[in-house]
Amino acid sequence: MKNDLKSDGVLLPDGETGSAFFHRVLLETAARFPDALGGARLPRDPRLFKRQYGDALVRFEAARIASKDRVAIAQDLAERTLASLRLAVDGTPLPLLEALKKPSDAPPVETKKFSGKPGLQARVPFEGRVYEGKDVLTLVDRLHEDHHMSDAARAALVWIVEHIAAQGGALDLSAHKFALLGAGAELSPLSMLLQGGATVLWIDVKPPRLEDEGALAGTLVHTLAGDDLLNHPRAALALVRRFAEGGPVHLGMLAYAPGQSRELRVASVMNAMAQVLGSKAVRSLSMLISPTSPGETQPEDARVAEARGRSPQLWQRALDLGRALPRPGHYGTSEQPVARAIVPLQGPGYQAAQYLAKIVTAEAFATAGLEGGGPVTVSANVAGITNTRSLSHPLFQVAFVGAPSFGVRIFDPETTRALSGLLMLHDVLNPKAPGAAANQSADKAKAIRAQQVHGGVYDLPWQFDSCVRVAAVLGAGKKPNLLLRRTG
Repeated sequence: MKNDLKSDGVLLPDGETGSAFFHRVLLETAARFPDALGGARLPRDPRLFKRQYGDALVRFEAARIASKDRVAIAQDLAERTLASLRLAVDGTPLPLLEALKKPSDAPPVETKKFSGKPGLQARVPFEGRVYEGKDVLTLVDRLHEDHHMSDAARAALVWIVEHIAAQGGALDLSAHKFALLGAGAELSPLSMLLQGGATVLWIDVKPPRLEDEGALAGTLVHTLAGDDLLNHPRAALALVRRFAEGGPVHLGMLAYAPGQSRELRVASVMNAMAQVLGSKAVRSLSMLISPTSPGETQPEDARVAEARGRSPQLWQRALDLGRALPRPGHYGTSEQPVARAIVPLQGPGYQAAQYLAKIVTAEAFATAGLEGGGPVTVSANVAGITNTRSLSHPLFQVAFVGAPSFGVRIFDPETTRALSGLLMLHDVLNPKAPGAAANQSADKAKAIRAQQVHGGVYDLPWQFDSCVRVAAVLGAGKKPNLLLRRTG
């Protein structure tokens, strides 16, 4: 769909839908790097692209990561995306980056200081049990053995759990400041940060609502009426800039807005804000990547997918032979496969946000830094499929019931929130983390993609959307009433 804003706010170029925007940016970059991307066979017809964008994008990504120009292509895509967006101010569209650089006043804020003792404990709720302290490693090992997280994710979680244990079992974050864009998101680490004693700037369209305030120890800064990144990004930017006056802050880019290209626009405006703030104000950047995107499959998961493809279960073999489970589940070379994990029901606008505004932008920020020079720490980990409000569609709900038949785990929000929060803290605290500013290795772009809690999505020999359809049939047989639920 086209832009839904009639006056001020973040816009796609006039007349472009999310799908058309996505297609144009990919085509322009492919034209600049014909040797690397020509084999991706990107459709030139926008209508054909809209129908086949799942396969086209995975071929494109497989060609990109196999190229010596991998990083240059990521930077080109990220730059084209931001250069294309507009911000309407008093009804006049201006280039987004240019408009954000214009001075704006920060709205007044309220500050709330919590009285608890700073100290974040390692704590992960999972399937009716709460794992605490070093016992979290028991859960980490279980998920790793089930092939639901990558080797790199396991290593990062081991590091942060042991780091917390070395601090006496309680991590003090009182020296850290976090600005959370989309602080009220279901997967936001807000409570974890406040338990650790951090100072947190809340930016969200909703006002703060906190539970169990007695367990919180940090300081929360928020406006009186909430903040809207799509309609008033300059005010939000001014807030972060003022918040960072005492020194650079950790910027959490968590905001999400579904439908009508909002996913792409809100993810992109967060990137634009980071770029305008620059390295003097931003200490680290954090975002979450969906597993239903062109995932760069890790060697350990590629081996599992290959083994399952050779010896599927009998019922899977029958569906495989009947082409109800089409292959391949991965594109690209055996050394550098990319999972065909896209679910077309989520739409090209959603995928544009994941790919253009997150996957390649994370690589670009990690390798090129921000305006003002100097590297910046980047945390961009894959979070497992989670039963959040955004996935309330009946097809997803019945598919969740059938997902275990394919070895895929669907996580509860509190589990993903805890695991992703711990991974993010590893990334910003460990100077040897893959995306750490101090890490300037040649394979940094590849390394920041390796921490994945994918829940088994990347271990399948079949295209994931076909597995979703079969899982929905299996789930409907077990819980048919889920199909009658309303979405929203």
